[in-house]
Amino acid sequence: MDLLSVASGTFSCQTEEACEDVLLKLRWSNGFHCPACDHHEAFSIRTRKLLECKECRMQVSITAGTIMHKSRLTLLTWFKAIQILFEQGAEVTAYGLAELLQINYRSAKLLIQKISLAFNVQEARLVALQTMKSSRSESVRTIPAAPKRTINLGEPFDLKAYVESKSSHSDIKSVLKSLVSIYLYPRFLKCFQL
Repeated sequence: MDLLSVASGTFSCQTEEACEDVLLKLRWSNGFHCPACDHHEAFSIRTRKLLECKECRMQVSITAGTIMHKSRLTLLTWFKAIQILFEQGAEVTAYGLAELLQINYRSAKLLIQKISLAFNVQEARLVALQTMKSSRSESVRTIPAAPKRTINLGEPFDLKAYVESKSSHSDIKSVLKSLVSIYLYPRFLKCFQL
């Protein structure tokens, strides 16, 4: 889930249904795809915030794989909390958030912890990806004998070419570790809707 788009207020949610629609668009930007059979059509079960695949009948939660999963708070409360935390930053306390959203202190404290953790993870992934891209572009410039294929960021990612270019410059174990944590893990989560 893209916290910055929710926090910036580009998606203004006034009702629970609007929040569900925004979350659906953020999770499945190209339309729903079943994690089990990859079918692209589903029934909406509004009472339980579920989508049921028309082909295999697998039920997928709208909030599964997000910080909102298995929370008893409404999506509207979550979206308001994200917007408040990004607008006011570190000035918001758990007690102040509890008063603003009319929830108890423990729920507000948990909201702050989960949202800040999600933002820190997203920020760390972006920084790591940027350093990986910059180190890749620097290694192509400094090495006189360039590899046969260079990696163009506009094309689909070629794992074999990336590993070949990195294997001669650094330890293969660290390269694979960074590749899995930065590139493949988010793709895995997106593919299986976790």
